[in-house]
Amino acid sequence: MMTLTPIVRRILIIWVALWILDFFLSLGSSSLMPWLAMDPGGLLGGDWSGILGIGGYALVHETRNFFHLFFNCWLFAMFAPDIELMFPGKRFPMLLLRIALVGTAFTVLMAWLIPSGFAVSVVGGSGLVAAVIAASAAMYPDRIINLILLRVRLLHLFLVLTGLDFLGFLAQCTGTGDRVAYTVHLAGALTGWLAVGGFQRFQGPWSGWAAKRAGRRIEKKQRQESHDEERLDQILAKISKEGMQSLTDAERDFLRDRAKK
Repeated sequence: MMTLTPIVRRILIIWVALWILDFFLSLGSSSLMPWLAMDPGGLLGGDWSGILGIGGYALVHETRNFFHLFFNCWLFAMFAPDIELMFPGKRFPMLLLRIALVGTAFTVLMAWLIPSGFAVSVVGGSGLVAAVIAASAAMYPDRIINLILLRVRLLHLFLVLTGLDFLGFLAQCTGTGDRVAYTVHLAGALTGWLAVGGFQRFQGPWSGWAAKRAGRRIEKKQRQESHDEERLDQILAKISKEGMQSLTDAERDFLRDRAKK
């Protein structure tokens, strides 16, 4: 049985509540979509009437496609609780917001490059779902997922789903794809994977680059610490020779910062 964490539960309630609200609005020829859908073509054209859709698109689903909402809720409830536990407090909603914004940025970029394939409105929380699946696959690659006819490792499931999204993305690049927001899926998957350090958890061509980058960070920190120690010695020598009143404001600030550390 799924155990829902607080933010995950709230996201599911928001998804369902907004779907029901939009359903009843649609009966009166109205809709939330003009306000909350992400319209890359409109954003590129300077139409900011749907500015809430930059992040709000991840909260609404089309009323004509109940199964989109159903599968998003099911998968989010399955994978997101573990990720919320890894990002407690405000960190998890901030991660979800970052996922949504990265999805918007990538979609707008592709709509600018290939308007015929990507300048269409986007709604749905599939990017959030892709992100929590990716993060879970990075953290628990050997977890077994029971599908209807087979059992599969979570990492393999993630790779297959992402591969299918990439093929759909390529089809959209050529103008032969469907209206699925593959840009949002791929952006979500990459953001979720990076959020938990996915590349650092597996050996690959990037391993050497990651090790060099970590080494450079350590060297930079060591150089800064050495510089700070040298400056501290200079300030203490100045105090010993000329007294505290001789210090500049910058030197006093430096001493306060060192005292806090």
